[in-house]
Amino acid sequence: MASHERGYPALLDIARGMPVGALVFAGEAVAGDLWFPGLSRAPLASAAVIGGKRLELFPEPPALAMRMPDYDRQSRLFGDRGQAILGRTRVGIIGLGGAGSVLAELLGRLGVGEFVLADPDKAETTNLPRLIAALRTDASPPSWLPAWIREKLRKYKVDMASRNIKRANPNAKVHALPRDFLDADVAARFTDCDYLFLAADTMGARLLFNAIVNQYGIPGVQVGAKIPVSAAGEVGDVFCVARSVRPGHGCLWCNGLINPARLQDEAVPDALKKGYAYLDDPGVTAPSVVTMNAIACAHAADDFLFHMTGLKNDDAETAWFRWNSRKNRASYDVPRQDLECLECSGIDQSRLGRGDHFRLPVRPR
Repeated sequence: MASHERGYPALLDIARGMPVGALVFAGEAVAGDLWFPGLSRAPLASAAVIGGKRLELFPEPPALAMRMPDYDRQSRLFGDRGQAILGRTRVGIIGLGGAGSVLAELLGRLGVGEFVLADPDKAETTNLPRLIAALRTDASPPSWLPAWIREKLRKYKVDMASRNIKRANPNAKVHALPRDFLDADVAARFTDCDYLFLAADTMGARLLFNAIVNQYGIPGVQVGAKIPVSAAGEVGDVFCVARSVRPGHGCLWCNGLINPARLQDEAVPDALKKGYAYLDDPGVTAPSVVTMNAIACAHAADDFLFHMTGLKNDDAETAWFRWNSRKNRASYDVPRQDLECLECSGIDQSRLGRGDHFRLPVRPR
């Protein structure tokens, strides 16, 4: 400790704003001395090792967790300590439409303790079949009311999801943001989560989610469903996916899942898009079905559960889950990694592990 006091002020100068410190590991334990700019100093409270499963280490054994009667049945699987882990976990859900609504319901009933939700949209009547526990009045208040009052009463999707979470777990803390995830101050609210769920399918959301996972060391999963229909009305391969993205593994850039052309299109203001043919037919709405959302989200939530509680096997499958509904077939896509990726690789220019010392928001290349 005396050597820290002699040397760490100089190391802080060399690190140019990044914290420095030392860790001492023992069997299933870790202690640490952390120094921050301005010479403030703190002991390490705990450390999370992020891999296929999450390993949480402490300087000394944590207090025994109390049995929570509401969660007795599931605690018999992962123990009272596992339930306590869920209770102090902070998750972020990006997009609270069909998929995000399912995730909020499942995670709320698992007993997750804190949520950050972001979605700028209000409910519409065409959303109701896919939004869990949605009420008709959430999207369509009584017609006899003046139009401006009806619009004011129409519910934001984040508020509907918050209602479902609080119904399942009244003790949960919910930060419902009826805002765009791409806004810098909104994105910043997700950088101290323990786990992220991406349920919005814009390229910008994928880009920023992928950046936060790698830059802040937060594991996450991207969920979605695809129902291709040709111009002649023929239905193609219908599938849904749950793609786990861990820091340094499963990068969406490396696997071609962030389209630069679509990023550019999304950056064009709506008023200008009307003058260009960005879509073959802007009047066509993509199909969406609640059952497919449920399959992808149940798989993602289950993966989260076994990851957080440390119950996942060391040799567990790391490939991405894909379910083809027409073929009744599950398959797995093995993610690739570019060894010089600026998002997830270990090269000096990468954002991997840089935290607040790498600028956000990210921009298309």
